[in-house]
Amino acid sequence: MKGRDTTARAILAIFIISLPLLATVNADAAAPKARTACKKASTKVRSNGYVFTCLRSGKKLIWSRGIPIKKIAPKPTPTPSPSFSASQSSNNQVRWEWMDNQSKWVANGNPPACQFPIIPQGSLLDFSQPISLLQPGQVRGGSYKPHGGFRFSIYGTFIPDIKIYVPFDGVVTAAAQYKIEGTFQFLVNIVSPCGFMVRLGHLYIPSAQFTQILSNLPAPVEGDSRETFLNPPIPVKAGDLIASSVGMPPPASPDSMGSFMDFGLLDLRAPNPDVPADFTSNADPKYSKYSLCWYRGNYLSESDRALVAKLPLANGDLTSTYCK
Repeated sequence: MKGRDTTARAILAIFIISLPLLATVNADAAAPKARTACKKASTKVRSNGYVFTCLRSGKKLIWSRGIPIKKIAPKPTPTPSPSFSASQSSNNQVRWEWMDNQSKWVANGNPPACQFPIIPQGSLLDFSQPISLLQPGQVRGGSYKPHGGFRFSIYGTFIPDIKIYVPFDGVVTAAAQYKIEGTFQFLVNIVSPCGFMVRLGHLYIPSAQFTQILSNLPAPVEGDSRETFLNPPIPVKAGDLIASSVGMPPPASPDSMGSFMDFGLLDLRAPNPDVPADFTSNADPKYSKYSLCWYRGNYLSESDRALVAKLPLANGDLTSTYCK
């Protein structure tokens, strides 16, 4: 009898654990074809390792692209952050810091000469993937945005495989993890020793390396994307994977769902000369006065600039403090 009771309890436990999945996903059904008609909004079908969701598009209900089912990996044991010291490679010896009493960025050593383009061909992302861009230096959603950005999918659709890489040797100086509509998002600031910073936001799935970096931050909170400044900064190398997916996946609302990211580029060596001396905004001046028009000048490779030059504006707004 004892053996039967143990077996019965095991079967019951498996049944209970399976209930949430069975309630929302039809397991191992035939794979629907993306953008074909479906019958009931929010219905989900699992097939061959992918989940398909019935979404509303205008007055129609259509199947989404298949999204890979993420396998839950064991949470890594936190380890101490790498130390920042003069014994590290020359790429990480110079630290740039914002000095409030001087209202400017200052290097704590002799920065090396910058190598151009700052973001070599394909080093940040595959620039053939974006379908539109947002101008840096404009008001969006009621606040001034020094950064611009890219969209990789139309509104209401999500492309899961967008990889973002560290474009140059440097250090992660600040990061944040937060939630939007319950979906995890993160952002990072990475600074090169010569004085350029990339600011990347609306990143979705972090690499193992950046999962470790984020483990040192406060837990993500809905709508709270305030940065945590890392002391010491954490060294990274050109080519390190930052994220394997960006933007907002299902079940985000139609107005939020999509594959997109924020992208800002700053030259910390001096304020942007295109920014008027009396310029004010509700953005942090350490970002708003040093940000650049990253698709002009010698910041991207010539071939990547040519790809970006063909992109339409996602919001149709030509306004920009930096892109004259």
